[in-house]
Amino acid sequence: MEPHLAILLTVAEAVSRTLDVNDVLRTAVEALTRVTGHEIASLHLLSEDGKMLHLRGERGMSPALRGVNQTLPVGQGLIGRVASTGRTVRVEKNYADPDLLPAARAAVQREHIRGFVCVPIHSRGRILGTLSLGRKTVDRFAASEITLLEATADQIGLALDNARLYSEKERQLEERKRIQAQLVRSEKLSAVGELASGVAHEINNPLTTILGQAHLILAHPQATEPVRERARIVTDEAARAARIVQNLLLFARQYPSERRPCSLAAQARRVLELKSYQLQQDNVKVVTEFAPSPYVLGDENALQQVLLNLVQNAHQAMVQIAGARVLTVRVWPDGASVCLEVRDTGPGIPEEAMPRIFDPFFTTKPPGEGSGLGLSVSYGIVTELGGRLWAENHPDGGASFRLELPAGDDAS
Repeated sequence: MEPHLAILLTVAEAVSRTLDVNDVLRTAVEALTRVTGHEIASLHLLSEDGKMLHLRGERGMSPALRGVNQTLPVGQGLIGRVASTGRTVRVEKNYADPDLLPAARAAVQREHIRGFVCVPIHSRGRILGTLSLGRKTVDRFAASEITLLEATADQIGLALDNARLYSEKERQLEERKRIQAQLVRSEKLSAVGELASGVAHEINNPLTTILGQAHLILAHPQATEPVRERARIVTDEAARAARIVQNLLLFARQYPSERRPCSLAAQARRVLELKSYQLQQDNVKVVTEFAPSPYVLGDENALQQVLLNLVQNAHQAMVQIAGARVLTVRVWPDGASVCLEVRDTGPGIPEEAMPRIFDPFFTTKPPGEGSGLGLSVSYGIVTELGGRLWAENHPDGGASFRLELPAGDDAS
């Protein structure tokens, strides 16, 4: 009995020192093959749906035997029967047993495997898998060896249950962290809303003056056509700025935005036209890939603000470095969504900054060059429209911002 106790102790120690299921399974099958030195061990675990058994550990199996044991149906064959009934099976002539699967019979006969014993792995009344031993000698598996196998299976069941409980606890902790992060972000956005309420009035006052003066210039009889053209530009841009402030205020107060079918590609073109002069001045090459896509339900002004923020960030990132500067803007359909990507060839986003990239008032820019509100507001607008906005560093260098919005029915 001493070798058997030593094996059981080895498995028990593995269970107690680690929550790594693979480590426990490996230790168990390696220890069991030392019962007499001639054993072939296999360990199967049930699939999530409980219909199949998957080989998770083995020792001493040939490639052919490993192949036929890789996946087994529950309820069929010797091992499958143990998984369905929960009762131990022992046979002395494995190849002659009528319950042996046909696919396995040829491999068993070819390798002269005689004795076979299979026990269930269970925990808390649930069957989790099976543990099997086979041997090529004529010696029978003794009652003490079967007891050892059953005790080992109990230890493995305990390890699997502990690992499951640990994983569940880890998942709950991660969920708690995620909820806490959302609460923090909500508090920050609430602060942005309060700030926007006051700032909006201060911005609207000079905008009203600018619009009034521009209209007076347009109405002046002595104004030349070039002057009128420039006054119209001032009027359009001031009106757009007023709408942006209003949209920010509406978003901060969590009012529903005005939604109507609009084209992401069309909004992207307008933003790129607005930025074209600045991009040309800084030698930024613009590449566009606009695939035919459905409309999205959204507010055009709000979407323009989102895209302008993304393009502005990409532009400012590339200005910091020497070398080729390429701004890529893509729009494409993806199932029930329309996706847009703004990618640059800048330095990318520092790893430590990535988790906070959409936080209000957070910026990686030098003091005085960024308010830290652009991406936060953009994130809120996209979320309000039922979409997603995320950032990642591109494998070829630079940063990539992607947004995904629910698609409408018509193509744009």
